[in-house]
Amino acid sequence: MASLDELEEKVAELGRQNEILGMENEMLADYLQRDADRMALGEDADESLSDMPSPAGKKLQPSRGGHKGQKRQVGLPTSLTLEEKFRIANQEVEALSRDIDQTKKTSEINLDILRALMEETDIRTAEVKRDAYEFRRDIVVGAENPRTGKTMAEKVLKYMEDKLTQKDMLINKLLMKNQAYKISIKKAENALKTKQASGDDLQYIDFHQLQIENQQFVQRIEEANQELLDLKRRSGRTVKILNNMKKRLSSLTTEAKFLEDEIKERKAMLAKTEHDIVKVVEEKEGARKEHKKLRAQSRQTTEMPQIVDYVSQKAKQFELESQKRNWERKVELAETAAKRIRAALRNGTLQMTG
Repeated sequence: MASLDELEEKVAELGRQNEILGMENEMLADYLQRDADRMALGEDADESLSDMPSPAGKKLQPSRGGHKGQKRQVGLPTSLTLEEKFRIANQEVEALSRDIDQTKKTSEINLDILRALMEETDIRTAEVKRDAYEFRRDIVVGAENPRTGKTMAEKVLKYMEDKLTQKDMLINKLLMKNQAYKISIKKAENALKTKQASGDDLQYIDFHQLQIENQQFVQRIEEANQELLDLKRRSGRTVKILNNMKKRLSSLTTEAKFLEDEIKERKAMLAKTEHDIVKVVEEKEGARKEHKKLRAQSRQTTEMPQIVDYVSQKAKQFELESQKRNWERKVELAETAAKRIRAALRNGTLQMTG
């Protein structure tokens, strides 16, 4: 029968295998979804798989199909080979890289547009504030007639004409700048066309060298992708371990808090017990001294009564007190009876006189 440690190791190994299979299933689902999207757009999935370059620079053949026109077999395989897993993972990494690059480009374009809009908004806000300040200074306050209190039309017209002249000058300046930008863009396009035209005259050696460099770069990319996949797996395991450690830390912190409270209570009880012990010791010491003093006094005086005499006198006292209580009870009963007789006698006397 397997021990508990072996069973725990098997459970941990099965958990790791399940985690790896889960990641492979997610990757396969993404691949199938992309393949279905390509098929919906009219793209042949088998040709795309066969045209994809392998790490050695060769074309990969489709994993499940034969030649075009053959029918699919009824019993499809339920697992993938290492070559198929590698091909799917490579395609997913390339697709993710393309998506990331496209997202980065789109984000950069959007950021540039937003920055331009913010800059334009700031400029327009500053211009509006400046125009409002100048209008208040030159028209609202400066164009007011001190005698009549009304705004002078001549100054208003002059202010408007100056503003229109400034706008015309700004428009001309922007047109000239736009024309200069168009010329520079045209020069750059011509230079790019010239470079592309000269790039077509590559020799065979240059093309072969480019192929070798391309294969080297593909191999580096595959190594980087494999390293990235390993890092993702390690990161997943690390996050899982971290969560378990956080839970354990939380439980240990709660237990430590409980133990600290219990230690404080035990310390308080211990302090109280020690105080009580000190008090009892003091009382014991006082009683011992008192007892010693009484014994010394009893030795000095010979007329002290004996214990038997004390007990007998005490018993006699209790007996006398009991007799006293009995006589007091009898006196109370006699007084009650006398009161009743007196009351009866009074009632009889009253009836006779009547």
